[in-house]
Amino acid sequence: MSEETFSDVLCGFRHQFHLLFMVSVLSLVILGTALTLIESGTGTYVITVLQLVTFVVVGSFSLGMMILCARKNE
Repeated sequence: MSEETFSDVLCGFRHQFHLLFMVSVLSLVILGTALTLIESGTGTYVITVLQLVTFVVVGSFSLGMMILCARKNE
């Protein structure tokens, strides 16, 4: 019986991590552009900044998983 690690299970979703990374990058570009047009101090500005932080975290995680899975396949 072979034991599969948690990272092996996650690597089964490699394609989805790639898509998640692409969506995160696209969202960062759009939100970054929108941030320049939004008046600072408003509720919209705060929500946009929170979304930017969230997409940076999600994008970093998906990039890390793509790198981990690529190294495991070598």
